[in-house]
Amino acid sequence: MESKDIPTSLPTSDKEERRKAEKEKIRKAYTNNQMVEIIPAKRESTADEPKLLRVAAYCRVSTDSDSQSSSYELQIQHYTNYINKHPSWVFVDIYADEGLSATTVENRPEFLRMIRDCEAGKIDIILTKSVSRFMRNARHCLSYVYMLQSLNPPVEVRFESNSLHTLDKHAGLMLALLASVAQSESEAKSEAITWAIRNRFKNGLPLIPTWAFLGYDKDSGGNLIINKEQARIVRLIYRRFLAGKSVRQIAAGLTDTGIVTIQGSVEWSAGSVRNILRNEKYCGDVLMQKTFTPDCLTHKSIRNTGQERQYYIRDHHPAIIPREKWNEVQEQLKFRRFARDGNRKPLRIRYAKAGILAGFFVLNPAWDAYDAARVFAPFLLKETPESNKNEILK
Repeated sequence: MESKDIPTSLPTSDKEERRKAEKEKIRKAYTNNQMVEIIPAKRESTADEPKLLRVAAYCRVSTDSDSQSSSYELQIQHYTNYINKHPSWVFVDIYADEGLSATTVENRPEFLRMIRDCEAGKIDIILTKSVSRFMRNARHCLSYVYMLQSLNPPVEVRFESNSLHTLDKHAGLMLALLASVAQSESEAKSEAITWAIRNRFKNGLPLIPTWAFLGYDKDSGGNLIINKEQARIVRLIYRRFLAGKSVRQIAAGLTDTGIVTIQGSVEWSAGSVRNILRNEKYCGDVLMQKTFTPDCLTHKSIRNTGQERQYYIRDHHPAIIPREKWNEVQEQLKFRRFARDGNRKPLRIRYAKAGILAGFFVLNPAWDAYDAARVFAPFLLKETPESNKNEILK
């Protein structure tokens, strides 16, 4: 028989017969009560047995103020007593992060320790006050909750204030909504803080912490005043730089002399010296918003190179370095490129001996005018009359 002779589907009458037969089979199965042995699942066979659940709690406050410290301690005591009073629960631990943000986990050691213990099979239930206490980053919150659910055995997170248990099949949508709300609250709070800080800057009210600012203290009114002992170190750094020392040489000299940094270290770095030389506050000025944080969830601060407004105040406070000297140092920093890292590769030039460029020097396109001048000054001086050499050396 050829393929074209094979019917592609059963006739309508055959289909009806099959449906009737299937219906009759179902009726007989329910009427005759077929004997079927049911093998219970493990969880069903142990359902009547009392099971002790291993329970932990996670606590967090975002600041270290007195009121928040009280809240932090209250949370710890509340959960310790609550877990111990429950007859079917075994107390595991209280995981508590104090004075830390909930938008990231990298800087929350107790949260990460709790997750490791869950992965090790030590915890069945995590108690926490609310979704915002657990995590304010919606994506991270859902990611950790789903990861805990996928463990064997799964770990449940119970959010008390939200009356939400993550092993509840209907909790997913509500959890996603609450996590989004918690993140929105963080974003709104961040925007409010940023707005307040920028308005301070607009009105000439800079924020200058002196704990890491060599040379200055604050009086009772919050005004900058010169710290005479520290100011001597600042003046020494500027004086040595203008005398021709590199930042690396200055740092080594301060270290050898045993002069202590503002943070109490006896080791000075070239970067620290360079920052002191660049800081406009030493000539009495203040540049505000040198850095900004584009994302409140990562808290990563980046250098402001024009992305946001900046605010500048001249003669804001007493200067340690006269403005003329400070300006001179800035010019030196621009042109003395070797002072940037102390191990800069020497500038080399290539001479084309053949081809269409024979007789020409090949320059590195990364060089600026100052680099080129350093390389060619000796050649130009050799061919230049004595009277014009000063112009080249400028």
